[in-house]
Amino acid sequence: MVRMAGRPLSETVPSSLVSVRTPTPVLAGRDEEIATLARISGERPAVLLIEGEAGIGKTRLVAALLRRHEFDGVRVLTGSCPPLREPFPYGPILDALRTVTGQPVGALSPVTGVLRPLLPEISDLLPPAPEPMAEPAAQRHRQFRAVRELLEACGPTVLVLEDLQWADENTKDLLAFLVAKPPRRLTLLLTYRAGQTGAALGVPLRAADSVPVATLHLGPLDTEAVGTVATDVLGLSRIDDEFVRVLHQHTAGIPQVVTETLRAVRDLGFSGAAPSPQVLDRIAVPVLLRESAVERLGVLSEPAARLVRAAAVLGTPGESSLFGMIAGLRGARLSSALSEAVNGGLLGEADRGRYAFRHTLARRAVYEATSAPERQPLHANALRALANVVPPPYADLARHARAGGLPDQWQRYGEAAADRAIELGETALAIDTLQALLEQGKLAESDVERLATKLSKIALRGLRSDVSATLERVLAERTLSQTMRGTIRLNLGLLLVRRAGELGRARLEVEKAIDELSDRPELAARGINLLAMPIDGLMPLSWHEQWGERAREVYERLDDPELRLALTGDRIACRAHIGDGSAWTEFERLPEAGRTVAERVQLARLWCNLADAQSWIGHHGRADRLLRDGMVQANSTGALFTIELARGTRLRLDWLTGNWTGLAETGETLRRRYPDLGPVTAEAALVLGGLAAVRGEFSEAERYLAETSVHAPEHGVVPVVLAAAGMLARVRLGAGDIAAACAIVDSGMTSVRCKGVWVWAAELIPVAAEAYAAAGRWDAAETLVDEFTRGIDGRDAPVAAAALAAAKAVLLVARGKHADAGADFAEVAKAYANLPMPYAAAWAKERAALSRLACGDSAATAELGEVAEVYARLGATRDAGRCRHALREHGAWTPSPRGRRGYGTQLSPREREVARMLAAGRTNKEIAEGLFLSPRTVEQHVAKVLRKLGARSRTEVVWLEADSPTCSPEAV
Repeated sequence: MVRMAGRPLSETVPSSLVSVRTPTPVLAGRDEEIATLARISGERPAVLLIEGEAGIGKTRLVAALLRRHEFDGVRVLTGSCPPLREPFPYGPILDALRTVTGQPVGALSPVTGVLRPLLPEISDLLPPAPEPMAEPAAQRHRQFRAVRELLEACGPTVLVLEDLQWADENTKDLLAFLVAKPPRRLTLLLTYRAGQTGAALGVPLRAADSVPVATLHLGPLDTEAVGTVATDVLGLSRIDDEFVRVLHQHTAGIPQVVTETLRAVRDLGFSGAAPSPQVLDRIAVPVLLRESAVERLGVLSEPAARLVRAAAVLGTPGESSLFGMIAGLRGARLSSALSEAVNGGLLGEADRGRYAFRHTLARRAVYEATSAPERQPLHANALRALANVVPPPYADLARHARAGGLPDQWQRYGEAAADRAIELGETALAIDTLQALLEQGKLAESDVERLATKLSKIALRGLRSDVSATLERVLAERTLSQTMRGTIRLNLGLLLVRRAGELGRARLEVEKAIDELSDRPELAARGINLLAMPIDGLMPLSWHEQWGERAREVYERLDDPELRLALTGDRIACRAHIGDGSAWTEFERLPEAGRTVAERVQLARLWCNLADAQSWIGHHGRADRLLRDGMVQANSTGALFTIELARGTRLRLDWLTGNWTGLAETGETLRRRYPDLGPVTAEAALVLGGLAAVRGEFSEAERYLAETSVHAPEHGVVPVVLAAAGMLARVRLGAGDIAAACAIVDSGMTSVRCKGVWVWAAELIPVAAEAYAAAGRWDAAETLVDEFTRGIDGRDAPVAAAALAAAKAVLLVARGKHADAGADFAEVAKAYANLPMPYAAAWAKERAALSRLACGDSAATAELGEVAEVYARLGATRDAGRCRHALREHGAWTPSPRGRRGYGTQLSPREREVARMLAAGRTNKEIAEGLFLSPRTVEQHVAKVLRKLGARSRTEVVWLEADSPTCSPEAV
């Protein structure tokens, strides 16, 4: 905050600053503080003090302040204090005054000549040097007066002195002299490390009552500000809240640490795509931070350095006595070492009586700078120091035992830590611990069975693809009992089914495990239940229903509440997926809370799986509510896999319901974060393909849609495959390739006929009818409509009903029955709007308007214009262009209801569309086709884009377009 001395200050200043070093410097979140300081500076003389710890952004704030218009025409003199062992007398002030040369100054009295020996660079501005005075104190006073008079002669001036914590005593005395009676038109702007006011000024600050003195205390960034920095450095429009939370925790919100950490993340290849929080554990400590920590460590005494190393080994905040036990220090030596470590900026008080490193990366830097021979006994000391803590910190005890070279204690504490983590829903910690224990290779067979079984079970909540390799090694290399082997193999199969391309192998493992557990049906139940779920692959629904019957038989013999709940939840979700309306009734009878963490995990799974089912059959409101509740429950229980599945469902639900802002970035994040997580990456690719298609980026759309298993449906998630087939067929129709569109439709229809779940074909059927009609395959078109009609009869699937009506209307258009088609499409539009599916509704309204126009109803042009605006607001630029092209053909196109406007140096909305397509590498021909413009018009737009962005060629737009000025969303 800003404090004022000398006069009241009405404004108060928040204690956080956003400061980030990027190719284009950015300072955000401090407008009020900067404006306040600028106003105070205008009331010269004034003294502005900026206080903050290292890396907090003091220099950046000064630079931003001095760029304001209030400082136009004001002379700025700058000096700084380097961290020298023996600072130069008056060093920063003399460095600042040397820059007076070349700028006019007022009349100077003879006393300023005393500065000639100190400032030879401006000797031509100074009068002759007077005779030196015999008394050193008098001579010093004369020098002080000379500096003040020179500053007075400079006129309106800002004297900036940075890092005053390293200033020499002479500089501090001179500053005290200037502050006591500053030149009339001078602003003193001083920066120094937090908590070091005395070191900065040497004496208490005493200014005249008429001189405003403002102190700005810069605090760390809050979580929101860290998110702002992250989006800027990584080049994103949206970023994951959990990543921002962990980043803030990792860096303590210190701007320099935040920025350096994000640069390290960006260097791993995450620029342009939001990374996961886990990546922060993989990055190396940035060089600047490592050197800073090691430099601070190097100037400490041996006891203080040992204490800091002990704190790094401990890894958590602790009391001084605990640090002392680990470092072998006590009494006065401990107190002295702690004070030195705190004053040196390496440790700080985390809370009352407990100390810690300022941020995680500082601790890591010190830990990595400590040699292994020195770390091992410190870990052993930490283990002894924590052994009697109640309740036992098992995770910490296991870590110290392992690093301290004590394997027996590591195994004991490690298993206890894993059990505690499972109980608390800390899934990642449990997996890490159990996997590490199993991979050490020194366990008895009984220990392997027990630990591997625990790992295989808890891994089902997690997201670790490497666990399957660990379990496979256990099965291949260790002698296990048949029951334990079957249990581990079953869970391995349940893990493999999540991975793209592993469906066949997963089912083989599950069936083998069911045989191994033939005498333990309660253990085989999850495997039987998996085979009953029809959503993956092309095995017919009847095959899954046979396994479903076996699952119901096993269910009746189960006593375990969690397992009964798991089977019940999966049965409900599966029935909902195929359009069985009774599933929702059964769901509403279930309890809303579980008694144990395991039961709550199953309820979270049910809510999220049922949300997925409801989104596919068209109950989008239900899906939205289930997702919100399910993700809260999943987060609270550590059900990480369920969370990611739910994020995939949320992504697709946002696509269907028209919430497209930031959708591409979110989709890329999901696609890149867990590339082995087949169900999630498929849904992300589906949405990214859809977004590319509606923008007219057909090659991009094909690339994304190929990742959905649309060309290998036997390995894919069937609803995703069929939706992707519908999108891909529409892309190929849009490109005029009717034969290719029919080929993908044929493949999709083969899949749906094989599977036998027709409600999943809702996004394929209308475009299939269009493709077959365009090819003149009328029998095929009529057949698919008849089959779809029978397939969805009696099913609870509102989207399928809308799709059937749409397909019938498409065939009416193809047969030239435009009046009937127009009326039917209008009803289809209402049906889609009620779901809601705004893009599908706009498509139906467009078809209705075109049908009316074909009947000679010119009034339909108004409706077509409205549809173009809906498409444009959604971001469906190709569809908007198609409507506008149709309006131009009917002589009814008006660019904007508000009329054209001039955009000056900013890009117009149409130019931004062109710029984005240029940045994606599109040719003029592809842009013209995507936006339904003439090649000549596109050439003009490209020329304007290059000129406005200052790009020398179209390839430069790749990085320039993202930084272009924001424009109005009006259509052009």
